[in-house]
Amino acid sequence: NSLEGFIRQIIGWREFMRATYVDLGVTMRTSNRWKHSRKIPISFYEGTTGIAPIDDVIVRIKKTGYCHHIERLMTLGGFMFLCEFDPDEIYRWFMEMFVDSYDWVMVPNVYGMSQHADGGGVATKPYFSGSAYIRKMSNYPAGDWTSVWDGLYWRWILSHADSLAKNPRWAMMCATARRMAPGKKASHLEAANGFLAQL
Repeated sequence: NSLEGFIRQIIGWREFMRATYVDLGVTMRTSNRWKHSRKIPISFYEGTTGIAPIDDVIVRIKKTGYCHHIERLMTLGGFMFLCEFDPDEIYRWFMEMFVDSYDWVMVPNVYGMSQHADGGGVATKPYFSGSAYIRKMSNYPAGDWTSVWDGLYWRWILSHADSLAKNPRWAMMCATARRMAPGKKASHLEAANGFLAQL
């Protein structure tokens, strides 16, 4: 973790991404560490998912072909990760939607960073969050969308706790998930599965 951060600070993010593309690009784009396989539905092109932070940024991208890197990684990428969309689908979506969709930009950012499909060749952990992070980084109030987002968050952790807990940066959340009260766990899973079923 510290070595990755140090190298990125010295050579710069753009150069780091370009170097990983040259060195690891083929491996990244043919990897699917978490075996995600869902197809991206039309609602992710129209901005009609029912999840306000997702829909708002999609509508803006349709107008400008651009959004902030935190919105790319943590909002869009993180939510798509939790929905378990196929990394190839996500790569195509970003290539279609953004004005700066160069292959050398999108391969490491999608397969390496936002989807962790390469299993850690670029980033030391999967980058996804619960709704609290999104609310902290924006002005969105809590609502139905937070229940869905948090449901997907805990569903994913519960489903992958055995392998995810091996990463020290995720061990605490895995332990929290395992200790979760049965009723709360059931509520999270119901919200997540209900959303995924209607995609």
